[in-house]
Amino acid sequence: MPRILITADVHLGITTLPRVLKLITDIRAERPDAIAIAGDIGEGVENIEIVLEEFASIGIPVAACAGNHDVWNYDKKHPSEKLWGKTLPEIAKKAGVTWLDNENLIVGDVAIIGSIAWYDYSAQDPAYKVSGEETWKRKREFDADAWQVDWPWNDIEFCRMIEPGFRYRLEKAQSDEKVREIVVVTHSPIFEGQIKRKPGNIKWGFSNAYYGNLTFGKIAGECGKVTHAIAGHTHSGMEGITEISGHPARVVTLNSQYNEPLYLVLDLADS
Repeated sequence: MPRILITADVHLGITTLPRVLKLITDIRAERPDAIAIAGDIGEGVENIEIVLEEFASIGIPVAACAGNHDVWNYDKKHPSEKLWGKTLPEIAKKAGVTWLDNENLIVGDVAIIGSIAWYDYSAQDPAYKVSGEETWKRKREFDADAWQVDWPWNDIEFCRMIEPGFRYRLEKAQSDEKVREIVVVTHSPIFEGQIKRKPGNIKWGFSNAYYGNLTFGKIAGECGKVTHAIAGHTHSGMEGITEISGHPARVVTLNSQYNEPLYLVLDLADS
């Protein structure tokens, strides 16, 4: 049974190249069977290309999904809509990396299924929840995506657009007799146990709207083969257990920091 390594929030361009290369050296030493990157690969197209090529050089299957930084139009030459729909999948294909926003990676009897899992405001703390329209209007107060992402959709529209593909990829693996278990890799957290709460902190509670997608968690929870869900995005180091179809599933948000990306090894032979 495979040994899967997941990392997130590599952020080359904020994180230095020597630190990324050290990460890759450390990953090689773990001798995984496959690697998944849970978004925020690099700051701008050139950095994303470098990261994917360096990971692919390890010589084992590599998969990645987009993060919010990966669709930022840094230089005003790479519109977010084009990054999402064309440029990022093409960069991944050129590097030999499976693009999880479009397809699954099967490693032995394990399916790795991923998504950017863009936030749909479902993770906003109930005590501070307001209408979706107000949450959208106030986004500039809390999140740089408001001015760095220039695609034509609002957050809810984009989530509705990507949800069918995520559901399809899950159902495809769930119905595959050769797949024993599913590891879900998303950029935004999708289960409550992955989301950091700070009761009484109004700013934190409101801004959680932009740091999770519990709707996608409900979709993943319909698939009984899901045993793990790993996310990035929040840099918060959360971990918990959620029940899926009567069995416990481990849910984690990696504690990667800028210039200090971390990884998690899933030795599924022992899970």
